[in-house]
Amino acid sequence: MQYDVKSAFATGDGAMANFRTRIKGVFYAVATPGDPLIFHDNASAASGEVVLKLPASVAGQHTVGIPGEGILCEKGVFVDIGGGAAVTLIYG
Repeated sequence: MQYDVKSAFATGDGAMANFRTRIKGVFYAVATPGDPLIFHDNASAASGEVVLKLPASVAGQHTVGIPGEGILCEKGVFVDIGGGAAVTLIYG
């Protein structure tokens, strides 16, 4: 099925998409290693089902592609950026 793919950028905790969507990929940067980035199936808070957790234990830039149709988030996507410096979410 063909559909639009979009992106959202954040440098802190917050809603990346406030509607039903699928996570297709993530690009993130870590300046100082720390807690992991945690993606929640929730449009407004760092609560609800954790759908993806990415390590932030190594400084640098990291790319994660999600295979198939992506990770379904029924309520939206909220990121707790943890030890990340910035994150770009690819969704659709």
